Amino acid sequence: MCAVSGGGVMSELSDEELVERTTALVGGLEQIAKRYEEHVFLAWEDPVTFGAGHFVLYPEAGEITRFAIEEQYTDTDWSDDERIATSWTWDSQARVRQPDGDCPWVSLAHGEVAPGDYAQLLGLAEDWAKTTHTLAEREQALTVDPLTAPGVERHGGQRTFLS
Repeated sequence: MCAVSGGGVMSELSDEELVERTTALVGGLEQIAKRYEEHVFLAWEDPVTFGAGHFVLYPEAGEITRFAIEEQYTDTDWSDDERIATSWTWDSQARVRQPDGDCPWVSLAHGEVAPGDYAQLLGLAEDWAKTTHTLAEREQALTVDPLTAPGVERHGGQRTFLS
């Protein structure tokens, strides 16, 4: 049994229970990615190499925002093959242009979730994915398509919704 502190709450969970929570979290993230697959995808990343998290949701159209989840460990680190996540941190990020033209990732909101509260983390990920999906749907609704009406001719060629 490990004493786990996360999100300000102390809980006693066995290694088996911690693995079950991680499995449930991963399964939930995969379901979210599938539900919003037209506009969102789930990447499995190495936070040491990429700096985001172990599980990262991205919009399909570009990488201007992301929702990253990083496993946290007690008494070990990510390089330990026997490691078990004892909590997770999350970070909602966006690229923000700087005066020098650089666009680093900037944290918009972040937190830590204890393993017993993994459903809360799935709720945050779901909200991010739903918002990303909704914004992409709105953007698609405003795409520039020619408006045509039978029998109507216009000077200057076809007109579009935005012209």
